[in-house]
Parts: sequence; structure tokens; C-alpha cells
Amino acid sequence: MAVKLTEQTNGPHIFMRLRLDSGRVEEIDAYITEKGWHYVTSADRTPEVRLRIIAAFHALH
Repeated sequence: MAVKLTEQTNGPHIFMRLRLDSGRVEEIDAYITEKGWHYVTSADRTPEVRLRIIAAFHALH
């Protein structure tokens, strides 16, 4: 299970630093828009890790 290390919310923007099950510390910026959620993660270049970060974000938020 992932662990939330820090979270900051500012209106429609949520920043979270979390530790994945693998021990990697990752970050996510999540924005709530009219079209739904928009994500920017520290692993945007690695699709499978990016999906794990997003899933962990929703489980912890």
C-alpha cells in the first residue's frame, strides 16, 4: 500500500508526494477541470509508473 508523505491543496489544484509499494518516492500535481482530472506526475515518461502514481493518489486522497 502506498503512503502519503505530504499533501497541499489550493483550490482545484492538489499536490501530493507519496511513497509507492516499491519504495519509490513520487510526486503528483492533480488539477480538477471542467473536463475532469488532469495529472502531471514525476514519472510522466514511464506510463506504468504514472498509472500507479495516479491510482495511489486516488486511494490516498
